[in-house]
Amino acid sequence: MNRYNIDPRQEAIRQMAADFAKKYIEPVSKELDHREDPDRFAMDLYKQLGKAGFIGINMPKELGGGGRSNLEYITLIEELCYHDAAACLLCAVGELATYPIIYFGSEEQKKKYVPKCASGEIIPAFVLTEPSAGSDAANQQTTAVLDGDHYVVNGEKIFIMHGDVADLFVLFLRLKDSATEDPGVKAAHKVTALIVEARQNGQLVPGIRVKTLKKKMGMRAATTGRIWFENLRVPKENLLYEAGKGFRIAMNTLDGARIGVAAQGVGIAQRALDESIAYAKKRICFGSPIGKFQAIQWMIADMSCRIEAARLLTYKAAQMQDAGEKFSLECAQAKLYATETANFCVDRAMQIHGGYGYIGEFSVIEKLYRDQRVMEIYEGTSEIQRLVIAGNIMK
Repeated sequence: MNRYNIDPRQEAIRQMAADFAKKYIEPVSKELDHREDPDRFAMDLYKQLGKAGFIGINMPKELGGGGRSNLEYITLIEELCYHDAAACLLCAVGELATYPIIYFGSEEQKKKYVPKCASGEIIPAFVLTEPSAGSDAANQQTTAVLDGDHYVVNGEKIFIMHGDVADLFVLFLRLKDSATEDPGVKAAHKVTALIVEARQNGQLVPGIRVKTLKKKMGMRAATTGRIWFENLRVPKENLLYEAGKGFRIAMNTLDGARIGVAAQGVGIAQRALDESIAYAKKRICFGSPIGKFQAIQWMIADMSCRIEAARLLTYKAAQMQDAGEKFSLECAQAKLYATETANFCVDRAMQIHGGYGYIGEFSVIEKLYRDQRVMEIYEGTSEIQRLVIAGNIMK
């Protein structure tokens, strides 16, 4: 089924993504999803995504990126997710973690780190979430104290995409000094961001321990890690932007990332619909294809309408980002609706397929069901999106 575009440049991106998926993703998709060994990060695929220019597709050309629009980027994400959501996430996390450096880093920091992230030479991670700081992102318990020319970092992070394998961290924490320890200072104004070179010659630097979180429900090719910092020394020049501005950096980054997650939702929902249409045409029950039955037709009609609405919300938010307009409301609307649309569509697809959907041996529906669920959680839960939407509308 053709996907709707609002810009002619999108079709070329879709074809690039489809050709890449056929060559590099489809042959390894099942194997990556079912590997249980601890070192299961899809390194070869990640390098191929970087080589194809997908990780840096919307990063500035002067920093090694493709210079494409955000609309083109989310079209890429939508199409990659259609073929394999976990493979798509490899690409999306690389872009997410590099964004703060591109938009808030010094010229020296940009030139030093962005080209290597864009090409896939190094793996970056966006290191924000803690055991007690998920939706409450300002409640950072990881701390840094300035000691001469270095910050000394202590704390713990959890649910960090690629955190177990990353070479570079954009790390958010609470800077402990006389100003930020003032009880009158808001928690959000205490958050600071540091760029951390986590590995040297492939080995973790002293002061960092990591663990791969196992038994993930879905998105298994893109690993998730837990990180501990014990008196880690970070050079003072690795401060990102300004002390106390980390919360602003994080929220600005997440606004853009939410459009990407919305695109993921659209891609996975479209795949669920297409699989359901094909199955409904060939599955015979009571002497007729089940697609002839009103119950199935209504499911497919509802899926189709929701997908088109989600797609247009997502494209609108991307266009506003490209135009330099404020888009916090629109990205939250897109993320909320598109991810809940994906949930609805994979659930309906499961119902249409019955046992053939529930057992992964027979169809991709079982994998879609597992991969989709996290989309309503990461980059801000559906509940947080509703708070953001209401807050913007009621101002």
